[in-house]
Amino acid sequence: MHVYSSDNEFRSTFLAILGVVAFVVVVALNAYVFPWLYQQIPFEIPPLVVPGLAFGVVFGLFRRVFDQHLWKKPWMPDFIVAVPDLTGHWEGEIRTSYESEIPDDYLADGGYQPMIATLNIKQTWSKIIIHFETERSPSVSTGAHFQTEGILHPKLSYLFENEGADVDEQADDEGPYDGTTRFTYRESDDRLVGYYYTGPARASEQDGGQKTTYGAAEFTRVSDEPQK
Repeated sequence: MHVYSSDNEFRSTFLAILGVVAFVVVVALNAYVFPWLYQQIPFEIPPLVVPGLAFGVVFGLFRRVFDQHLWKKPWMPDFIVAVPDLTGHWEGEIRTSYESEIPDDYLADGGYQPMIATLNIKQTWSKIIIHFETERSPSVSTGAHFQTEGILHPKLSYLFENEGADVDEQADDEGPYDGTTRFTYRESDDRLVGYYYTGPARASEQDGGQKTTYGAAEFTRVSDEPQK
């Protein structure tokens, strides 16, 4: 999983609040627990060592529990969480501008080059990983950003790397490539709707220039557990 960013400034403020809470806990421990601990140890410990270590442990524990579990509880205020929880298995399709022939086995029924696809997303409060896959090739996210301020629906933008189709199935203009996807999350029906485009790593020479591909994408969450 990799770290993602957000336009909600309270996320950094909340980490400071967790630090203050951890400090208060350590002060209480220093008043009621550490004196007893010092009596049990047969050697002298510098006075700031134990509180300093305790602060790191308490803060790290608080942050991990919140990051992994508490942030997605229904009772957690939205201004603290700031981003939607997209963890799960999503099914849908993409409609691509890729003009080379794609075998019928990989296409959805009818339309402009539609391909059945899946998303598997794992997410915590601070990290995310997005696995996209068609029958033809998989990709994985390398960076992501949530936009939540001043808009009707949250938006997720992410960079990805695609391995390309199997070597035996690749056309002359295929291979590994990078790209960008931008989704709008529609909470009412639990859908991700958006578009993607690929970088020049996939480009083929056409009309004296480089060509990139692009397309629309739409997914619906079918399970709260990702399949990988």
